[in-house]
Amino acid sequence: MAFMGLVASWEEFLERSLVRYLAGATTDSGYQPALKHGQADSIEHAYKVLSLDPSYQSANSYLKVSDPAWVRSRADFFFKRHSFGGLQNSADLLKHASKIRNRVAHESSKCKSDFKSTAIFFLQPANNQLSQGYSSGDLLLSPVFRHFGQNVVQLQLNHFQAYAERYSVLANQIVP
Repeated sequence: MAFMGLVASWEEFLERSLVRYLAGATTDSGYQPALKHGQADSIEHAYKVLSLDPSYQSANSYLKVSDPAWVRSRADFFFKRHSFGGLQNSADLLKHASKIRNRVAHESSKCKSDFKSTAIFFLQPANNQLSQGYSSGDLLLSPVFRHFGQNVVQLQLNHFQAYAERYSVLANQIVP
């Protein structure tokens, strides 16, 4: 459940930073992405512009921030220069995080299949087989030995800790 909260908080952060930058926000350090097409009139207007839906209602709708390519393409379109570039290098890891989160939240065969592919991606078990009953908790508590970088491996972080670290690094790049 903690991982669900971590991923949900990350997605909320992405959404809020993208929306606020489009509405003209500046970080405490003075950073502000250069706009290409002008500033949104308000937060509500920024949601409508980003969603390409003039009827967008944030209470009933959502932006596709779980898709790093969507966030990056929106940032590329609306900003001359922006701080969302790090998403590109972490896109696969971020997609896998969503699959782990979805497996925690849902019992569907699609979520199970996606999770199995994700676990195999990280663990590369013999014959691409996981033990029966292998869970998202098992994966999240297993030590990282690939895909997160050598520094994470040397620190002997587990997958949960590695994701928390990755989100922190990306957040500091997006909102310097």
